[in-house]
Amino acid sequence: MVRHRLKNSSACRVSLKRTMQFTSRTATALAACLLAAGLFVSAHAQDRVKYESQPGSKVKLDGTSNIHDWTVESQIIAGFMEWESSYPLDPSQATPPALKVVPKVEVSIPVRTLKSGKTLMDKVMYEAIKQTEHPKIEYKLKEMTLSKEARKAGDPIKFDTKGELTVSGKTKPISMVVAIEKGDGDALKARGATPVKMTDFGIAPPAPKVALGMIKTSEEVKVTFEWITKKAP
Repeated sequence: MVRHRLKNSSACRVSLKRTMQFTSRTATALAACLLAAGLFVSAHAQDRVKYESQPGSKVKLDGTSNIHDWTVESQIIAGFMEWESSYPLDPSQATPPALKVVPKVEVSIPVRTLKSGKTLMDKVMYEAIKQTEHPKIEYKLKEMTLSKEARKAGDPIKFDTKGELTVSGKTKPISMVVAIEKGDGDALKARGATPVKMTDFGIAPPAPKVALGMIKTSEEVKVTFEWITKKAP
């Protein structure tokens, strides 16, 4: 009986020792993984430089109706861009290199800053976009690659982009070519244009009641922008 207890006690000590060794090895491995993950995140963050929106930016919406063409503009493009720090935005290069890191871009435009110069038209537009419930137009970049469009040395470098545009509470994928170039000092300029359809975002093309519904607006709108950013301090 005593021998049996001693044998069991010895077996328990061996088992406990092995368990402690296993736990120690597991903890060491886990710590190494966490350290590696931290270093990766740190290195990844250092691959990007943050640029923030600056005054001088503008976005323009051009559309048509059965009466006349129309335009609304905003001088405010809020947001930021995290750009690959080592990417050479050198327009003299006929064939720029591919991006190593997809930039992070988030942009918003307050709907109330869109102005046509006509109070009644602005009111109709805000109601159509449901400005009270959805006060901002938002965009997030998802993909960005060097454009295959032909360009000459000296021209801004162009990129094919895919992102998500949110208008009136609805989010839709959107693709466009964006040209990026260096500005004064630490500035970066981005320019682009793309057509969008109001109906894609659940917006019925306005037919103002003041005109008894006789004015019909086309559903297609051309969006053009020039976004000026500067390296964050």
